[in-house]
Amino acid sequence: MQILKYSTLSLLMIALFWGCNLDDTSGPGAEQAKTPKLFINEFMASNDAATVDPDEDSNDGDPYEDWFEIYNADSVAVDIGGMWVTDDLSKLDNYQIPTSAPAKTTIQPGGFLVIWADKEMQQGVNHVNFALSGGGEAIGLILADGSTIVDSYTYGPQQTDVSFGRNPDGGDTWETMGTATPGASNSGAPSNVAPVIKNISVSPDTVSANTPVVVSAEVTDADDNLASVTITYGPQGAITQTANMTLANTLYQANLGTFDDGTRVFFFITASDDKAETVTSDTLSFEVGYVAPVLYINEFMASNDSANTDEFGEYEDWIEIYNPGTEAVDIGGMYITDDLTSLTTWQIPDTAPDSTTIQPGGYLVLWADKQSEQGILHVEIKLSGSGEQIGLTAPNGTTVLDSLTYDADTMGAIGYGLDTDKSCARQPDASDNWVVDETPTPGASNN
Repeated sequence: MQILKYSTLSLLMIALFWGCNLDDTSGPGAEQAKTPKLFINEFMASNDAATVDPDEDSNDGDPYEDWFEIYNADSVAVDIGGMWVTDDLSKLDNYQIPTSAPAKTTIQPGGFLVIWADKEMQQGVNHVNFALSGGGEAIGLILADGSTIVDSYTYGPQQTDVSFGRNPDGGDTWETMGTATPGASNSGAPSNVAPVIKNISVSPDTVSANTPVVVSAEVTDADDNLASVTITYGPQGAITQTANMTLANTLYQANLGTFDDGTRVFFFITASDDKAETVTSDTLSFEVGYVAPVLYINEFMASNDSANTDEFGEYEDWIEIYNPGTEAVDIGGMYITDDLTSLTTWQIPDTAPDSTTIQPGGYLVLWADKQSEQGILHVEIKLSGSGEQIGLTAPNGTTVLDSLTYDADTMGAIGYGLDTDKSCARQPDASDNWVVDETPTPGASNN
């Protein structure tokens, strides 16, 4: 009989082999096998003058860009290079974070990383190919497989220059941030912010001589502690009369007038909370006897990668305005918005009527690129490819000339099926029939 002999070392190796689970993920690579504990922790979707993008040359562009912050609640550093980010949860593989600079895309345990949503990827690995909509949309962070969501958040209309974040970091509670904290903890940041005034309207739409006027507005406060809402009004140069606005259902209202024919009345609304935070609306107006021109938002493109360039060779979002009338209309002084609760988002300058006048039967293209320094037809809004709103308002800031809400994903909605490099257009011009067009016609008829 043959006797098998094993050394003590051999027996030990055999024992270790049989005691080892070859599928064990508790080794050095275990942290890569599980979904990292990353959270979309804070964002600002309407940044007009709050947070400066350090990579932006203020001489060449707007330094105030949309942003969102990612928080690493894990116990190990996580490199997000190779992961995807999106503002459309139906398109998870929207933009892949480059892997070329791990030092700039790695988030330390308990750390934060700011991503600039400015469509300016040439500025660095932390700049992505979409902007955030102030009217509300979604933000998503997806694993490198392009299908596994690490974290996402869908938000509603946002207040300009106010961020929205989790408090505490990585928690389930979202709140307005009294002070934005990009790249730092939200814990301890003051949450009290000034009240919000929106949806200002004048009734009736056409004010006639000796007709009472009702000014209404939606006024809210994050802490539900409004102390006062007032309206101040009068002729230009003498806006001194003040009245309290009272709550009627969901709107604050004031009765003004009556006024003589041809009178133009200017007004602004002031709201204060019980912590002395005060906000004042834009100064708006109504004109007794004013007749609004007929204009149409006739075509738009909300995701332009390679379809149409502006005069600088840049692929930007755009909006076309059509004048079906028999007289020229100057849109200088009118307002364009991507949020119908805030009609005065951007006022088109009235300093170059040669550029802003639409001839009878003519068309004018506005570039929605937030680069107003590039010219009078470049406006300080950007459009969301997943859907939002567009509105054109008269110079008084209250009379809506045309507006629409589009949704790229909802069957039957304006813009349904809208995709990159496709426009959404009235067909024929000025009709109520909207189609998605694979051959856009900016500045020309859709017929």
